[in-house]
Amino acid sequence: MTDFTIEHGHAEYSDTELLEQARGNAQAVILATVAFLAERGIPPAEWAAALGETFARGWGDPRPWDAGEFLDAMLTNLRALGADVETVELGVDRAMATTTGFPDPELCTLFAVDPSRVAVFHDAAVTIAASRGLRWTWELKPDGVTSFVVERLGEG
Repeated sequence: MTDFTIEHGHAEYSDTELLEQARGNAQAVILATVAFLAERGIPPAEWAAALGETFARGWGDPRPWDAGEFLDAMLTNLRALGADVETVELGVDRAMATTTGFPDPELCTLFAVDPSRVAVFHDAAVTIAASRGLRWTWELKPDGVTSFVVERLGEG
């Protein structure tokens, strides 16, 4: 029998350490999914749209939201994935923010997935926003910064 010592037991990790692990795991699942889709020739945009339709059911009854209210909720979700909010303006009719950290460039390299293919995950919010009278747009810049804009849709 081999004698060995475990530095940390399963219950000895701090909440901060567990949160960091959970964030990495969540991003890894998204990256692995995008890699799988690429192997199968399935456009990630179709996957993101399907996620949006499914996630929308978890947001309760559709009702009009302020742009800032919606962006704040989305930023909470992105922070849970490991994103860092760099700038934010939460207006009623228009809200804007920039983030870094999702997709994580190191994980993208590890999984051999282009960050732009992973960032299509942000399209999942399009359906959720539309059912709340909002337009959701985003752009991943070459430096890894993602910008988001949420706008109230005009009365039609």
